Amino acid sequence: MKKRLLLVCSLLLLLLMGACGNQGGQTASGHEKQAKTEEKETRTYKMVNGKEVEIPKNPKRIVTDLYLGEILALGKKPVGATDYELKNPFLTKDQLSGIKDIGTPISLEKVTELNPDLIITSDSEIYDKLSKIAPTVLIPYGTYNNDVREDIRAFGNLLGKKKEAEEWIKRFEKKAEKAREKIAGVIGKDETVGIYELHSKDFYVLGANWGRGGQVLYNALQLNPPKKVKEMVKKGTPPKQISLEVLPEYAADHMFFTVYDTEDSVINEMKNSPIFKNLDAVKNGHFYEMDLDKMYYYDPIAIEGQIDIIVDTLLSHSQK
Repeated sequence: MKKRLLLVCSLLLLLLMGACGNQGGQTASGHEKQAKTEEKETRTYKMVNGKEVEIPKNPKRIVTDLYLGEILALGKKPVGATDYELKNPFLTKDQLSGIKDIGTPISLEKVTELNPDLIITSDSEIYDKLSKIAPTVLIPYGTYNNDVREDIRAFGNLLGKKKEAEEWIKRFEKKAEKAREKIAGVIGKDETVGIYELHSKDFYVLGANWGRGGQVLYNALQLNPPKKVKEMVKKGTPPKQISLEVLPEYAADHMFFTVYDTEDSVINEMKNSPIFKNLDAVKNGHFYEMDLDKMYYYDPIAIEGQIDIIVDTLLSHSQK
């Protein structure tokens, strides 16, 4: 009798363990199915051109040609970006680690090899080809670079990172406020600040939204542009080509200057001209030659870095 009772108990125990095992297996399987479902979940995203596209709610493998800084600023790391974006001097080795170069112009073959689940491009000419590889969002160059806050919010919406976008804006506002405090008194209330570039033999005057520190000077530091540049800043118009002869009409009390693809002989000719020498900014030591590589980019991470560079430039010149 005892042996029979022991046998029955053993059988019951085995059945109970089997049931628990099956339940555990079903639970694990359920979690796996849920994770896979979440990965495959999509939503409809309306692009700036009005067209709608189905994109992942939580993209894991993003490829981009122009918006690496925006994506990294929100805490996501793309699997691929152009070599131009990978040269951004404000991105750290850790941020760039693991991101593959997809070339400039984009190599469709390299993009395909990365098996992306979302592509973000600025190039309308290859949009159709990219959209055959993975869901693709078109954001033309210049769409959001009039205000970095608008830029980061747009990408926060695109990537499901609205909270992170608002947190970034709060940090940016604090940094901008501290920067304004640092330069208080360095630039007079009625003084103006302008951005200029020499390209070959042509001069250009720039507003707020084409890199070169415009976002920092006119948005973060809230400085005043010259009278003839005010409309450019307000409307976000492209750089205006001018001659050296009319440069004094667009000149500011403080002039930030970059050089793009120009021979040294042309630069020296400009600096030795009476027109240049007679500019108030030059005579007063307020003509600032900036490193184009560091001033060229306009993504959120670059703009943060440019705040430090511009503030240091103004403070160092004020002490001379």
